Amino acid sequence: MSLRIIIADDHPVVRIGTKSVIELSGVGRVVAEASSVDELLAALKVHPCDVLVTDYSMPGGAQPDGFAMIGQVRRHYPDLPVLMLSVSTNLAILRMVASTGVLGLVDKTSSMEELPVAIQTVHRGQPYVSRTLKNLIDRMGTQNLGDERTRALSPREVEVLRLLASGLIVKEIAAKLHKSVSTISRQKGDAMLKLGLRNDAQLFDWLRDSPL
Repeated sequence: MSLRIIIADDHPVVRIGTKSVIELSGVGRVVAEASSVDELLAALKVHPCDVLVTDYSMPGGAQPDGFAMIGQVRRHYPDLPVLMLSVSTNLAILRMVASTGVLGLVDKTSSMEELPVAIQTVHRGQPYVSRTLKNLIDRMGTQNLGDERTRALSPREVEVLRLLASGLIVKEIAAKLHKSVSTISRQKGDAMLKLGLRNDAQLFDWLRDSPL
């Protein structure tokens, strides 16, 4: 069975490489490509597909990326298996993504040879985590206090921190996520409290050393 697959990534080289791996493997054919959340949502409306292979971070469109994007896809297409290509090594992000119903996680900085197997696995409704991410989880799962503090963050708090790390300010994050400035400020403050950070300087030091 040749699966119908949509791929979404804001980097053309990644899309080209992903499409090549998929179609050369014989696992399926790419029926649409998207470089933004807006394009992805438009493609899903007109192209029936069996598996969505998507990046987590696709900034620049009118629609929010990240957690909000995954949530929107899951709400409108609850039966569509989603495989996420990740460059994040932050366990809070990975746990949060998995909690939304994303079945597959593949580290796109490593070999893409696992991608065909991952696609077939999630299409069967089974979870798949690439070897490099499994190794990361095994190494960090019981690590230090920093990991415990990160684990305490809510999905929304992690999302606010990710957007702060991308260079957005609170007002811009509020507009992007369609929330009030006070809501975003509170989520930022709650995250800082959980992380034991007293000011913005400490926060941005933490963000620099903890890729989101």
